[in-house]
Amino acid sequence: MSRADSLRPDYSLWHLIAVELRRQRQIRKISGAALAVILDCDRSTVARYESGDVQLPVGRARILDREWGLLGFFENLVKHAKEAQDLEWWETFKEYERRSNLVKTYEPSLIPGLLQREAYARAVFTTSRRTDVEEAVAERMTRQQILTRPNPCKLMAILDTAAILRIFGDADVMRDQLSHLLEVSEWPNVYLRVTSDRLIGYGGVGGGFTVMQTPTGDLGFATVGSTGHISLDPADIQEQAIRYDQIGMSSLTIEASRAFIAKTLESIS
Repeated sequence: MSRADSLRPDYSLWHLIAVELRRQRQIRKISGAALAVILDCDRSTVARYESGDVQLPVGRARILDREWGLLGFFENLVKHAKEAQDLEWWETFKEYERRSNLVKTYEPSLIPGLLQREAYARAVFTTSRRTDVEEAVAERMTRQQILTRPNPCKLMAILDTAAILRIFGDADVMRDQLSHLLEVSEWPNVYLRVTSDRLIGYGGVGGGFTVMQTPTGDLGFATVGSTGHISLDPADIQEQAIRYDQIGMSSLTIEASRAFIAKTLESIS
């Protein structure tokens, strides 16, 4: 089954846009290459719009509406999709994560899920009053397999100092978790850094976010308060990548980050 055939327009406006773009093109008997000329992009970009791997930008939505006489149809769909809550956002997130060859993430409050130990994850879910703690823990452990599979995903993670110092569970849980961070930081596909231990403000600070790169398209995820937002818009993803670099400029080196984690581990009584 192709990516386009697996789209769910009944759950996602972005999937509806992808399906409708393909349908409208086929109705007009226009090839993907011909549509690429109309949109001033290459054929592969059109294919990614139709597969849902990349979101249709509002500017190109306007071009479609003008060329096909659709009176704002695609432009309005795109605008609504940008504001809507995708009912399958978590499934979309996990699908991109499974296909990722590179994940960049910044976490201000917790150890990133891909690096959490089972006991730490259980403590986090219990503290947040999840009713499905064991199922959530099992899912999180399964997700971590992308780091140990053949041709493993590369993970570049920046953790705020608070995420290292904040205790979930008891002392044994935190010792186990910090020891694990030291171990995985030596893996060739994991690059782990901590923000400055001077507890000063730094550029790009805000909620946590993740950028995933896959062979067919990229995804950005950001947290705002208690809610999350995913985006396939290249402009949104680029903005998150810039934030990651800004935070990285104010962070410790990889070696200094290991030293800070080790120092914190030694201080746990």
